[in-house]
Amino acid sequence: MDLKKKELTNFFCIVYFIWGLFQQIQNTVNIKFKFEESIGQILNVFLLVSMFFLLLLVMKNQNFEVRIWNIISLILFFGLIIYLSKNQNFTFIATYALILMAGNFYFEDILKTFLIFTAIILISTIFLFKLGRIPNAIVVGQYLRVRSSLGFGYYTYSAQLLFYFTLAYLVFRKQKITYVELIILEAANYFIYYSTNTRNPYILSTLFILFVLVDKIFKFKLDILRFKLVKFIILFAFPICFIVLNVLMFWIPKSLFYTLNEALSGRLALNISGLQMWGVKLLGQKIDFEAINVNGMATQYYNFVDSSYFQTLLVSGCLFFIIIMILLIYICNKSIKEHEQYLGIALFLIAIHSMFDPQLLLPWYSPFCLLLGQFFAVHDSSIFEKTIQE
Repeated sequence: MDLKKKELTNFFCIVYFIWGLFQQIQNTVNIKFKFEESIGQILNVFLLVSMFFLLLLVMKNQNFEVRIWNIISLILFFGLIIYLSKNQNFTFIATYALILMAGNFYFEDILKTFLIFTAIILISTIFLFKLGRIPNAIVVGQYLRVRSSLGFGYYTYSAQLLFYFTLAYLVFRKQKITYVELIILEAANYFIYYSTNTRNPYILSTLFILFVLVDKIFKFKLDILRFKLVKFIILFAFPICFIVLNVLMFWIPKSLFYTLNEALSGRLALNISGLQMWGVKLLGQKIDFEAINVNGMATQYYNFVDSSYFQTLLVSGCLFFIIIMILLIYICNKSIKEHEQYLGIALFLIAIHSMFDPQLLLPWYSPFCLLLGQFFAVHDSSIFEKTIQE
């Protein structure tokens, strides 16, 4: 293990912990507090300054023998991010500064950091909700389903956090996972599903848990990456899911469309109306979505696009969308080449999840988007470099 890189990774993880913890509180928990916006802006500046100095330290650690193309790519992409931020907010710039730098550090430690601050938020929020210290956000959706939020700002937030927590935990633990851990994970997912009636994250999490359970029963000898078809599906998981989503929206019989759309709480129709209302621009556009009002009711003009694919396409534009797709394929390919089976499965499940939910590129929800920074890393290394070297 590179001890200097370990020290830099520790610093990166401290910044990620502080910023990610605050972002989860601000964006998911059903509380508001004084100076919230000011604290958020200060932490964004703190993150940007930290990432700049980390870049210099990483380059110094490599004796400035860096891959020039990667540095040029990083500068160009970050320039695009700054331009696109006119349609976003300051957190958008901070988010991609974090993503761009993350590839220089040990991903295993990044996963551990995410697991710690997400566990803190999930457990403390639900505990305080049960004690009556955090109010419930009763949400009535377009289809008049009343759902509890367990102390979070929206009924799906706890399920989305636990989904990414489950994936991160299984990828982190790998063959070290125990039957007790698998039971606890499934029980936690069922509790959230039962409380919030959020199906998509629960189904996908359970499928992964079942695969790991079967793999453990067979002494971790299941090797699905030996099949060319599986490799192809994982490699192109994100574009495949985007294409499938378009098929569901435009090329299936109307009767089937209406059935699926209702089962998906209107998400397919919202994608279509979003395209019709705003269209797709090369460099994105400013969009103010109408969603839930202060009373927890879907507004009369509800138009929030849940799909990560279409939200990215509409807000950030087709150029940014294409770049992100290429980066996602790059990471999927890297997971296959390095035979990281659990990571490949996790990325595949995220690709499916992102068809109907918007958390794909939000580091306070998902640590896996930080893998995109591998493409811009100053020095090329394997995803789980520390584990391999140890």
